[in-house]
Amino acid sequence: MTKIPDPPNYPPYISGPACADQEIYVVVQTEPMPDPSRWDWSWLQFGRNTKAILVSVVTAPWWAAALRDVRAEQTDAGAWALAGAAFCAALWFDHARHRFLTRVLAWTTALGTVGALPAFSALVTLLTGSRS
Repeated sequence: MTKIPDPPNYPPYISGPACADQEIYVVVQTEPMPDPSRWDWSWLQFGRNTKAILVSVVTAPWWAAALRDVRAEQTDAGAWALAGAAFCAALWFDHARHRFLTRVLAWTTALGTVGALPAFSALVTLLTGSRS
């Protein structure tokens, strides 16, 4: 017959003091938690956005000049497509990385687009289909 070996000699489950020496404390809070403020504006990140806008004021004219060149060489639609693609990419980078540089990039694309392309005329064309 086959001999079955003895079970291994495992160390005990508790290597410290015995369980009887431990005490368990339960704290029950009967007071209600305070309601969060309805006027919580922290999601706007005023400080971070203000600093990014101040840097973007310097970099946005370069992006606006590039968009004006695209508008002159191509069409308004091409400039808007480039501006939209760059803005979406900048927002995606900012969402993925949460860095100051990506926030500056997002504000640069937004401010440069507003500074270079005619937003009101494009909105009228988009809503009515008329170019006149």
